[in-house]
Amino acid sequence: MLSELKDLDAADERFDAKMSVLMENIRHHVEEEEKEWFPDVRKAMGRNRLTELGEQMEAAKKRAPGEPLAVPSAKH
Repeated sequence: MLSELKDLDAADERFDAKMSVLMENIRHHVEEEEKEWFPDVRKAMGRNRLTELGEQMEAAKKRAPGEPLAVPSAKH
């Protein structure tokens, strides 16, 4: 979806529809994570392991590309 929107002008008649689909997909994904996945992960991993994982993720964010479409797997 991001790759489609990247090259689409905001004035294009398809832009709003594609943006709406993207926003809905993101909302659904966030809701699913917060209500289903995160509670299960908290129970399974415990506070100490989650803290360690959070620290690892913060370090990884510094090395991650700033442009989502710069990742080769994102260019499908």
